[in-house]
Amino acid sequence: MKKYAEVFRVSFKMQIVWRFDVVMTMAAAAARAIAGWIVWRVIFLGKESVGGFTQDAMLTYYLISSILRSIDFSHHISGEVSYLIRSGRFSGHMVTPVNPLGFFSFMSAGMSAFHLLFSVTAAALCAFAMGINLSFTRDIARILPAAVMIPLGLTFTASFQYLIGVATFKFLEIGFFMYVQWSIIAFVTGSMVPLSLLPSAVLAVLRFIPFTHVIYTPAMLLTGQASAREGLFGLAVLAAWTLMMMPAAHYTYNRLRKKYDGVGI
Repeated sequence: MKKYAEVFRVSFKMQIVWRFDVVMTMAAAAARAIAGWIVWRVIFLGKESVGGFTQDAMLTYYLISSILRSIDFSHHISGEVSYLIRSGRFSGHMVTPVNPLGFFSFMSAGMSAFHLLFSVTAAALCAFAMGINLSFTRDIARILPAAVMIPLGLTFTASFQYLIGVATFKFLEIGFFMYVQWSIIAFVTGSMVPLSLLPSAVLAVLRFIPFTHVIYTPAMLLTGQASAREGLFGLAVLAAWTLMMMPAAHYTYNRLRKKYDGVGI
C-alpha cells in the first residue's frame, strides 16, 4: 500500500508546479456556477419553486455539482492510458511492481485532493458574490451516505475510464468513443441539469446506473432534496457497480495485454 500512497503523494505535489491548471480549475467551477445562476434566475422569475427546488436550493445544487465535476480527473486516465499504449510507452507499467489500475487511480486521487480546496474556494466566492443563501441539510443520515458516495464515485469512474483506456490494446483509435461517452456521462451524472426534472419513468431507470450516483445523488442529499433511504439505495448501487467494474478492468487488461506489441520501457 505504501507504493500507492507514494503515487498519491507525488501526484498531489506535482499539482503545485502546474499553477495555471489550478487557476483554470477554479475558473471552470466559477464559470459553471455563474452560468447556472444566470439561467436559473431567469427560469425562477415569478416562481417560488421549480421541480421541487427553491431558487437557493437549485443554485446550491449547482455549486455542489460544479465542485464534484471539477475534482473528477478520471477522464485523464483513459486519455493517458490510450496515449501510452499507442506510443509504446505503456510497457513501463507492465514491468514495474505496481498494478496499473492502482497507479492511475491513486494518481487521479492525488489530483482530486489537491484541487478540492480550490474548487470549494471558487464556489464559496461565487456564492458570496451572487448573494446565494446556501441551502444545506443538517441531517447526518443524509450527509454520511453522500460523504461515502463521493470518493466511491471517484473510484468507480477511475476504474471505468481505465477500462476504456486499455481498450486501445485492441482498437487503435478510441478517441470518438471517448468523446461520446464523456458527453453521455456529463448528462447522466446530473452535472448539466438535476435529473429530478426528467420524467419519473426515465429517472426510475437511471437510479440503477452508477453514474447517477457520482454527482446527482450526493448533491441531492447535501441539499436535502433526497431522502436518507434514497441515499442508501444509491450507495448500494454505486458500491455494487464498483465491485464489478474493478475486476472487469483487471480482467480486460490481463486479457488484452497479451496482444500488445509496444516497445520501449
